[in-house]
Order: sequence, then structure tokens, then C-alpha cells
Amino acid sequence: MDRGAMDIIGGQHLRQMWDDLADVYGHKTALICESSGGVVNRYSYLELNQEINRTANLFYTLGIRKGDKVALHLDNCPEFIFCWFGLAKIGAIMVPINARLLREESAWILQNSQACLLVTSAQFYPMYQQIQQEDATQLRHICLTDVALPADDGVSSFTQLKNQQPATLCYAPPLSTDDTAEILFTSGTTSRPKGVVITHYNLRFAGYYSAWQCALRDDEVYLTVMPAFHIDCQCTAAMAAFSAGATFVLVEKYSARAFWGQVQKYRATITECIPMIIRTLMVQPPSANDRQHRLREVMFYLNLSEQEKDAFCERFGVRLLTSYGMTETIVGIIGDRLGDKRRWPSIGRAGFCYEAEIRDDHNRPLPAGEIGEICIKGVLGKTIFKEYFLNPKATAKVLEADGWLHTGDTGYRDEEGLFLFRRSPLQYDQTRWRECLLRGAGKYHRHPSENSGHRGCGY
Repeated sequence: MDRGAMDIIGGQHLRQMWDDLADVYGHKTALICESSGGVVNRYSYLELNQEINRTANLFYTLGIRKGDKVALHLDNCPEFIFCWFGLAKIGAIMVPINARLLREESAWILQNSQACLLVTSAQFYPMYQQIQQEDATQLRHICLTDVALPADDGVSSFTQLKNQQPATLCYAPPLSTDDTAEILFTSGTTSRPKGVVITHYNLRFAGYYSAWQCALRDDEVYLTVMPAFHIDCQCTAAMAAFSAGATFVLVEKYSARAFWGQVQKYRATITECIPMIIRTLMVQPPSANDRQHRLREVMFYLNLSEQEKDAFCERFGVRLLTSYGMTETIVGIIGDRLGDKRRWPSIGRAGFCYEAEIRDDHNRPLPAGEIGEICIKGVLGKTIFKEYFLNPKATAKVLEADGWLHTGDTGYRDEEGLFLFRRSPLQYDQTRWRECLLRGAGKYHRHPSENSGHRGCGY
């Protein structure tokens, strides 16, 4: 595309997105955060943009400039949202760290991302004290989101510093949609995590694409309990909700006892489930209120038996919208479509802007019914990730020059172009929801020719 051409993003980076959202939606509720203790914080689009600006100014006062990396080790909370977009507004780069990682993995990500500042909470601070004492990192400062602070040099209160900042942006360097907004490290059991480079364009596109996927409107409510450090919460939920001008509800942690009440209380129209959530909800005592909700779609990922799916949908009166993707694809690039008949256990069709093929071990396309690797074609840094951070060898291994991405996952397609998913039990899951803390192990659909092996339905 030449420099004069315009596409769906139109050159609008994340700073422009938030300034526009504040102007258009003003006092409409943008974000609701509920803590595990039941504390609820609400922000309008105008207020949220101001908090994002204050956070951007906080980072600027601490010496953060365009291109600098800042790590976040946080559970779901308002501060995560403030930091994510505050960093983007000044051209800095967020490095979210899985909140369940221990010292060795967290230190490795700090080292390899070159993060110079960390935002975390008191519960994780002792680990980072140890990292600073024992590991070589570029970390020069830590901001704690808690009120109480340890008497240590190089540690400050995020909230106190933020509240001292003006609500208008003080530092606004030139930005491009090609600029890196985030480095999200995948997790794996057979190799070190790889830093997936995500651009402003990737995030803007994810918002439009994921809103299209579920036909999200500005009068709706999208509720999630998925971890904010994960691609799903960011690109399937948050970016979709904000891009559509909807209300985004971020719950700190999943509770089987509380979840359905939260769906009802916030009048959610869209939410997300994985098998672990479905199974734990199904063992809760049935209630006459189970079907009293406003949900029109439940985004679904991973593997679930047809019996479990049917029982859940019948009890709660919901529909599952299945989707498949990975961190590198940014969004669910294969999935159900709202107007189509859903054919369980198919994971659906390729979404707009993407092509999908099944290939053999020699990288040749396979016909319908043949099992092989799922390969996806997109545009680097736009509809799929840009590269692995400082890892050209790993990038070249999965990305072809013409934009084809080798997912490492196996599956097949039927004669109608519907894809079905298969993962070998020996394949590690480097990017799915199981990498968080959600470890459901579902039953699998089998290909008609198989006597053994696994076939999944969704992420």
C-alpha cells in the first residue's frame, strides 16, 4: 500500500483513538472494574481518557520516552488499562507479564524485553526485590499500585504520582500505526517465551475485527474475567468494546459462585467462557434465575464435548460463538459467523482479511478431509503480528515472506470450508487461554479416519 492510500484504520493510532472516543462518547460509561473484594470503579469515556493522560504524564516524569519498554505485572484492575493506553499515547511499549509467573520466568522477560520500569502491586514486589538483587536487568524504577509503600529507593506510588499529573497530555511525540505498542511474551513448556511484537495498527484492527465478529454496538456491555495480560482480554474483549463505544466490564478474578451474578448485575450482552468456566458453572446449584440475563452471545474457546455444550446452553439459555486464534494472529481468525448455522464441533470459517489453508509436512496445501497444519495468511504488523522481538530466527521459522503464518496447530477442513481443530497431546500450547491460569482439559471430536488423536473446538 503506498503512503497516500487509506484503509480501515486510516492512519489513526491509539492516541487519536482515545481522544476521539472521549469527544464522541463523553460521559457514557466506558469501563467498570470489579475487584475480588467487590470494590467497583466506573469511568466514563471522558474520565478514562483523562486517567490515561495522567498516566502517560506520570511515565513521562519518570523519564519514559517513545520506544521505551515498561513492564506490567498486575491482576485485572483499572491501572492496567491506564498504563496500557497511557504508554501507547507517548509511543512507549507495554510489556505485560503473566501474573502467575514466578521469579525465573519474570526475570527472563524483564531481561529480554529491556524493560526499564515496572508497574506492579505489593503482592508481587518481594519477587522483584529478589530479581533486582540477583538478576541483571535494565530495570531502574518500580511503581506500586498499593497505598502502602516499602521504604526502598527506586520505588514510588503509582496512584500518588498519577493524581499529581494534569489531565491533558504533556508529551505527544509523532506516532505511526506501524509503531510498536506492545511486546506480549507467549509461554511454552519446551522453549523460552517469545516476545510477540504488536503494533498500534494491530490493536486498532483487533478492535474493529472483534466488534464485527460479535456485531457489537455502542449500547452493549462486554464483560470478561479473562486476564488482562493476555491477548484475548485485550484484543477480543477490551479493544472490541472500546472501538464500538460499548461498556467494558473487567472483573479482577473468576469466581464460579460470583460470575453469573456479575453477568446479570452488569446486564452484560457479551461475555467469554472457556471449558473450565463452563464446567464450574454447571456444578453450581441450579437457580430459577439462571436464564434471567441479557446475554446474546458467549464467545467460546478451547475444547468441550457436545454433551457439555448442550447442557450448558440449555440450562443458561445461551449460544456459544466459537473462535480460534493465537497471540500471533492477534484475533480469532477462524470462527463462527452470527448469521450462519453453527456446526459443532467446527471452529468456523476464516474471517475477513484472512486466508486459511491446511498444509502437509512439505508445506503443500491439502484437500478437504486431510489433516495437516493450520496456516493463516495476513499482513505483518497489521492483521497478524509483526515479528518476534529480537528473534529473527524464530520469526523466519513461522512466517513466510508472503505473509503466511505457520501456527503449529493441526486440523482439517470439510467440503464446505469449515475448519476443525486438532492438537497433538505432545504439542505445547504456547499461546492459548491455558497459558494463563485456566487449565480445562476437554473431550475431543475425532476425525472420521482416526482411531486415536485429539480434535479440539476453538482456542
